Amino acid sequence: MNAKNIGSTPKKTKRTPFSSYVGAQFDDSEVELDTKDVALLRELASDSRQSQRALSRKVGMSPPAVAERLARFERTGVVKQYSVAIDWSKLGLGVVAVVNLTLRPGQDRQTVLDALTEMVELEQLTVVTGRFDLMARFRVCDQGHLRELILDRVPSLPGVLRTETLLGLGTLDTSDFASRMFETFLDERPVAAAN
Repeated sequence: MNAKNIGSTPKKTKRTPFSSYVGAQFDDSEVELDTKDVALLRELASDSRQSQRALSRKVGMSPPAVAERLARFERTGVVKQYSVAIDWSKLGLGVVAVVNLTLRPGQDRQTVLDALTEMVELEQLTVVTGRFDLMARFRVCDQGHLRELILDRVPSLPGVLRTETLLGLGTLDTSDFASRMFETFLDERPVAAAN
């Protein structure tokens, strides 16, 4: 032990509930966030159409300071895009089908990914672990469209060995996910240290 450490107490890292629950990797994130950043992101997540003036009032910052932080979020990739939530069922695409795919052994996954992403009905594609290789979420208009998709088009993709289809009977919209996570981050209650 050197002289600098004698009599000093070790510096403790403050753990927020957010970093404790989500994982230690948040502490090593690529972009450091302060409480104003988190408040701003939380407001954007609830309504990305707010003006910079409205955001500045809500987070207690000047409009130029908000503009600078928004530019930094965009530049660093924290904010990828400002988007709109569409109710696809009102536009005739109310049927959700989750198709789990098993690929042939040795199949180049990228070939299948490329083929799936060319399908206009594909809403989300996830590479998964477990007994399946991929999970694809599709939006279709009716039973005939669904039948054509899961009996003809998906099984005929290169390298697809087997599929299993799950039909969505309803969706619980968790659009407040970001707000809930940022709320946890802003909660400053101490977390008990691990033994």
